[in-house]
Amino acid sequence: MELFIDTVFEAVLEKMSERFDSHDFIFEMMRSFPREYTAALYQCRRSKDPIRTLHSKIGRKLLDFDDRIRKSSRKSSRNTRGLPSTNQFWKKK
Repeated sequence: MELFIDTVFEAVLEKMSERFDSHDFIFEMMRSFPREYTAALYQCRRSKDPIRTLHSKIGRKLLDFDDRIRKSSRKSSRNTRGLPSTNQFWKKK
């Protein structure tokens, strides 16, 4: 299975609370689909920062689900490296 198919994103969205941020989504994706996440990360291996590249792609793909979620604000939260960084917050419709 590939990471960037709608059914993967829909499965992760089902597990998310009413309000969540992109980092929360990525953490849940890593837990729920570790093989697919790792394979997608490996595909980004030639970029300067493979993790950032993959996470940017995930954030852009979330925009495709505007029938289920909408952007709320941009705030800081801890990323997968444990560092605070600004990211998109979302609200389910």
